[in-house]
Amino acid sequence: MTVIPPEPTTVAPGPEVVSALLAEQVPHLADLPVRASHASGSSNWVFRLGDDLAVRLPRAERYVPDLLKEIRWLPHLAPHVAAPVPEVVASGEANRLFPRPWAVVSWVPGASPDTLDEAQQARLAQTLGAFVQSLHEVDTDVVQRGGPYGGHHGAEAWGYRCGEPVTDIIDGWAEQSATDLADLFDPARVREAWRRLRRVPPATQPPCWVHTDLSAENLLTHRDGSLAGVIDFGGIGIGDRSIDLLYAWSLLDEPAREVLRVASASDEATWVRARAWAFVGPGLATIANYRHTMPARTTRLIAMVEAVAAEVGVELR
Repeated sequence: MTVIPPEPTTVAPGPEVVSALLAEQVPHLADLPVRASHASGSSNWVFRLGDDLAVRLPRAERYVPDLLKEIRWLPHLAPHVAAPVPEVVASGEANRLFPRPWAVVSWVPGASPDTLDEAQQARLAQTLGAFVQSLHEVDTDVVQRGGPYGGHHGAEAWGYRCGEPVTDIIDGWAEQSATDLADLFDPARVREAWRRLRRVPPATQPPCWVHTDLSAENLLTHRDGSLAGVIDFGGIGIGDRSIDLLYAWSLLDEPAREVLRVASASDEATWVRARAWAFVGPGLATIANYRHTMPARTTRLIAMVEAVAAEVGVELR
């Protein structure tokens, strides 16, 4: 399993740094109040700017390419997708105040889809499926002009997001995770589940635009459960459409998963590819890497890999 090494710790910027950056580079927004946001993730510090905007600053140099992809390609995708997404309002350059590029984007309101009842899950599945289908239908001719391939920093670590078939590398992820997570799951059962899941059919449809990370952290919902917005497009690119379905086993119970499959116009081959990647990629490998630092995400992913394994008749503990 490929692990991206940590970079030297960078001191988190405060609101005063963001205000100074705005004053120097985006002065027409400098009078708006700045405050830290709970929405900060593992890749970017996020600050609220007034009521309708946000400032995103990469936490490390390795996250800069993701932000630059968002700045470049979100304006291309936004008019075509069936849900609100951040609008790029301004971009800033590295300087003495902050050593990396940064961006101002619109704030997309909504709630996290953490606790949804059956009816809310069905609404999320239907509207998320419509978003996925609309994204996958966006013209891909841009790839001929240097468009990005799907995945985040370190393509060698994230090849499964780009439609890579099951290889020795991915088998190695599963094997290493079975060992690393022996206190959570029976290693023999993990290996048996992966043996049943790994025989995936080849992609039946051409590569398309993919988000690559449609997890709970990047989805926003209305009170009725329907999709209110999608954020964090740092992994956007052209890739295997199955990658946008793999969090179905984390977000949704079985009836709503079927609603998502139909609403996203996914065939059986695409669906079983998504299930395999869900188990070993953001499932086992992410649990092993983040179980001690991101407990809430880890809890969701444990439930996800257990749901995937159950579909092929394996109980992991």
